[in-house]
Amino acid sequence: MSRRNFLKQSLAGVAGLSLPSVFGATAARAEGFPEKPIRVVVPFKPGGRTDAVARLLAETIQEKALLPQPMVIVNADGGAGSNGVQQMKRGGDDGYTIMHWSHQMLIAEAMQIASFGMDDFRSIGFTGGGSPVWCVREDSPFETLEDLVTELKANPQSLIEAVGIGSVPHFVGAMLANAAGFETRLVTANSGADRLRLLLGGSADIALFAAQEYMAQGEGLRPLVYFGEERLSQLPDLPTATELGYDVTWSNPNWWLAPAGTPDEAVAAIGAALEEAMKDPAILEYFEGNTLAPYWTGSEDSEAQSREMLARLKDVAATIQ
Repeated sequence: MSRRNFLKQSLAGVAGLSLPSVFGATAARAEGFPEKPIRVVVPFKPGGRTDAVARLLAETIQEKALLPQPMVIVNADGGAGSNGVQQMKRGGDDGYTIMHWSHQMLIAEAMQIASFGMDDFRSIGFTGGGSPVWCVREDSPFETLEDLVTELKANPQSLIEAVGIGSVPHFVGAMLANAAGFETRLVTANSGADRLRLLLGGSADIALFAAQEYMAQGEGLRPLVYFGEERLSQLPDLPTATELGYDVTWSNPNWWLAPAGTPDEAVAAIGAALEEAMKDPAILEYFEGNTLAPYWTGSEDSEAQSREMLARLKDVAATIQ
């Protein structure tokens, strides 16, 4: 099935979905915020990367007394993130209810399948992030990305790609296909486990995995390209897409968001605590062990980077709808 037809059929199932960090913790406290616990809404079930990072940072902030009140993680999965957004909105815009998400939110906006978008939020910042790898089976005849691109250009749609509609694998694959000038056939796979099962079982030829997913699998897969801005230290021989001549990167950040009307002092206080927490050795060790890049990007820069990515994703959406 082509990308265009795949999308048309799949949309029926989802159509109903609806300040600067230089201030330290001491300066933030002088503003009187926070005076009660901060609820952090995570739009997923417990246990995934987004949830784990939120909990780890919240624990570090409390242990190091980087804020005078704790951050309490609240899981609100379902509705492609809309359940979490609605819960955040019900908490008001005083800074006491925020979200921890990723650029998956931008995909929902680009596809126009959600009742929310960037204008509903203000960015607090990024606490690191991770990039995926595009894989074939270990016994695949394709040794390099160029081998695969050459095949797909000579025989369009001859290879099957496992994706979930409106997912990161869907859009990253489409970004690469547009940049390289090829087209795959698509088969539905709504989770990493589904993609792995289809790929190893021979029902798909290509699939995208988080770098940590690939490394945890250990065998049966051959990565062809990494979508980070630089090579991953744990996979030093794997080239990036940009190295191979394709302007495609996906460094999915751990994104901290507040409602659009949240006061500057609340954004600054939370941002200062997160920035300081990212320096903790235990945090750095966790990120390294889970193939995540540890960094801090403040409110203004993370907002600008996200809007730039949104524009790129809208361009991609226009090619697959």
